[in-house]
Amino acid sequence: MLEKGTCRSSPFQRVSGEILNDDLMPQAVVWIISGVCDLRCIHCYASRFADVGELPLKEKLKLIDELAGCGISYIGITGGEPLINKDLEPCLKRIRDHGIECSINSNAQCLDEDVARILDRYDVYLFVSMDGSCKRTHELVRGPGTWDRLMRGLDAVRKLGLEFSTVMAINRLNYSDAAGYVELAEIIGADSACMIPTMPVGRAGQDITSSPDQLISALKSAELAAKNLGYRVTVWCYAPSKLVIDPRFVSTWSECRRCKTVDIDPAGNMLLCDILDMKLSNVRKGFRNAIGEYFKRREVKEAVNPRLKEPCRSCKIAETCMGGCYARSYLMFGNFDGPDPYCPRVKDGLRAGS
Repeated sequence: MLEKGTCRSSPFQRVSGEILNDDLMPQAVVWIISGVCDLRCIHCYASRFADVGELPLKEKLKLIDELAGCGISYIGITGGEPLINKDLEPCLKRIRDHGIECSINSNAQCLDEDVARILDRYDVYLFVSMDGSCKRTHELVRGPGTWDRLMRGLDAVRKLGLEFSTVMAINRLNYSDAAGYVELAEIIGADSACMIPTMPVGRAGQDITSSPDQLISALKSAELAAKNLGYRVTVWCYAPSKLVIDPRFVSTWSECRRCKTVDIDPAGNMLLCDILDMKLSNVRKGFRNAIGEYFKRREVKEAVNPRLKEPCRSCKIAETCMGGCYARSYLMFGNFDGPDPYCPRVKDGLRAGS
């Protein structure tokens, strides 16, 4: 059981409340390189960054050098749409030269053989947004014409033999197509079919985000498809899914409460989460200085040391889930302590904030 509702594995308890920067240095960075995008998707959380001025190239390269010097082993580049960013190739080269693993999240609208060759040249892993198994479903979310451009982009990727996975943002418009999405991902040769709940920020309101029941229904149908195909499905940012899915067929990634990853916005601000507008430091101070300041912030300490209450406190996955997504908890309840509003153990009254 957890003592005083706090997770024993929290890194802040290793040194009696004192924070050691080297000990707590994250392993990965999620970098919103730019908020500029070539689409206006109705579910986009990152639309909040559209007018945020980005770091100039010189400072981008300096940041990459500093990340390497601090032992960061992975940089996930997202946006906006990274593939239309003018500084992308020199940044990819610098990342590759430092031996840092890199991925890009893309809508694939401008992805052709020339762009695919750049990704291949710098050993970039590609996550491609695919929000359904057919043109109708995908374009309900992404807009007219996006399906054909997506398919052309995937053709270019497969022609060069690039490794890639697909990503589906689960919402009210596509949750019933989850099984079809998994089946299509397997057919087109994706390494895995990733799924993530649509977050209620940016352009996404309650009219587009899925209900907890819809989310669970999508995951269960995806699980069945994965089982039938012998295929890999990964759920992002939804630790409570471990209560309802079979880990033999569906894996879960949700390490935000363990300080393994830090989010950086286009202007260099370190964010508590890329769906929360909480700027806790800035890399222009130097990454090591900025991360030291970041870990001293009250918000970070509260997020990684949740004061768990029921139904989390007595839950069998409490030590791994840690209350689920602290960003959703904050958006719904105004604190970081959980429970995740999407947890299947959360009652309707609690979801309403009682």
